[in-house]
Amino acid sequence: MILGLAGNRHKEMLHVVLPEYLRWLDDRGVDCAISDELREVDNLGQRTFYPPEELGKHVDIVLSFGGDGTLLNTVNRLGGLETPVLGVNLGGLGYLTEVGSQELFQRTEQLLARKWSIERRMILEVMVDSGDHGGPWRALNDVVVDKADYGRLIKIRSSIDEEYLNTFRADGLILATPTGSTGYSLSAGGPLLEPNMAGLIMTPLNPHSLSNRPLVIKDDKTVRIEAHSPAGYYSLTVDGQNVARVGSGRSVSVRRADNDACLVNFAGRYFYEVLRQKLGWGDITVNGR
Repeated sequence: MILGLAGNRHKEMLHVVLPEYLRWLDDRGVDCAISDELREVDNLGQRTFYPPEELGKHVDIVLSFGGDGTLLNTVNRLGGLETPVLGVNLGGLGYLTEVGSQELFQRTEQLLARKWSIERRMILEVMVDSGDHGGPWRALNDVVVDKADYGRLIKIRSSIDEEYLNTFRADGLILATPTGSTGYSLSAGGPLLEPNMAGLIMTPLNPHSLSNRPLVIKDDKTVRIEAHSPAGYYSLTVDGQNVARVGSGRSVSVRRADNDACLVNFAGRYFYEVLRQKLGWGDITVNGR
């Protein structure tokens, strides 16, 4: 088995954990390759490096060192490849990262012994329908259109499979996957979904009307969003990265991508247990009990 190592070089903990981890792998004769973005990390020794977009072609599993944002970036850079990804949390909340740095060696032993499974997560494909904006882009978490630096509400026309749905007056609109339901959509009042479900969550951002509520859409639908702003443009953000400033009246289409993200899963990590821990849920004492 060949391991691929990617990560956020701006995380101080990575500069401590990664060299130690590589020595541990060397002692066990485990082959690995490293993403080019980590060349600047000291004490890595003589290694094989690949561009981030090429790493998944040369390894069996990619380990992403950082936080949830780093894992999202790693998955997106794999493009259409379904190379399994394991997130290693180097601090922060970490809904998506499967293991903490303190259990990295134990979990790697399980990787090498193939005591793990793959959890498939739906990905969104995003495209600006006119104009030279690049793309398409892929989102494991969410797609957001918003008013950018304009100070007032904008009008956002939405349709599903070309059937008109609603025109929102709001700060923006979030389209989230079940994986992304614990992210920005949750903070905007969206529902929580099990991450391996198939559906698309539409959550308005600070809508003018209280009747504009979050909506869960079947995953085989295509959503088209057409925003109108007096500023002449609006912002398109994909998995936390601002990818385009779209002209007012131009539309963005969002649909389920043809491939999924494949995240490494270890037995015993139960979604509702993670949810309870991260959100601080628990028993309420009644009458002193």
